[in-house]
Amino acid sequence: MRLGTVLPLSLCVALLPLASSADMLPIKKLRAGLPPYAVAEKIARHNDQIVTSRPGDEPLRLPGTPHMIWLADCDARVQPTLFYPDPVDTIYTVRNPGNQLALSTGAIDYGINALLAPVLLITGNTNSDSLRLFAKGYSHLGPDLRRDLDTLRLSLGEQAGYEAEPVLVEKNVDFQVAVALKRYGPRIESGRLVVIGAVIDLNNQYGHGLNRLIIININGETDPEKLRAMHHLIKLNKRLLALVGRKPWPEGGNTGAVTASSSKPVPKKARRKEPSRKK
Repeated sequence: MRLGTVLPLSLCVALLPLASSADMLPIKKLRAGLPPYAVAEKIARHNDQIVTSRPGDEPLRLPGTPHMIWLADCDARVQPTLFYPDPVDTIYTVRNPGNQLALSTGAIDYGINALLAPVLLITGNTNSDSLRLFAKGYSHLGPDLRRDLDTLRLSLGEQAGYEAEPVLVEKNVDFQVAVALKRYGPRIESGRLVVIGAVIDLNNQYGHGLNRLIIININGETDPEKLRAMHHLIKLNKRLLALVGRKPWPEGGNTGAVTASSSKPVPKKARRKEPSRKK
């Protein structure tokens, strides 16, 4: 091999580590959480346990009228077992970002008008990723999810980033209840449907315990004292009745405010020191 060829090759080999070191960055994980094969195994094994544990002579459960339609956010932490003992065959579940009735009208119409469910339960939840995304900005997301979050402007307005999180949750629930009252007015007036708005408090902002369900609206009534006097809650004992109704949140208080990324803290006014007077 000629010397003129060997020298350039040697130089390239010597400089290769220096050139590549600039690109030695950590490789991002393709996905987080359990790998798909582990999830698939859990699905198959759990279903097998359900099937094999069922007595062979147990009659087939026929679909009937569900106890309620449940409109909820798509947060995986929020499950019907938090508030109902046996959700199988009793809860007709509809979920979307921000528990918005307008995003799932067809499914809810079917539950009310065809399945004749007597209760429409609409729940928001604290520590909500959907509301946090809306308040902080979501332009980086895909067009379909942006469209779904855009409709939260109807319930939360343009200043959502400056309000406490529980206030946003309650405002959204109240708005969805109002939409339901307008859409299903005849059934509500006849007493065949009751619309209940509630908050599932995932992070104990109400002070009643983690995951507490707090009823804040029934058929448009939001006053705590009037709610507790409604005949729909006649079976609740005094302790449970005391948990009904929202609490007065301080304006801009420290209740988990969802702060917009563009907001700046407002400096407190410095107290003016009075000159000391000599006696």
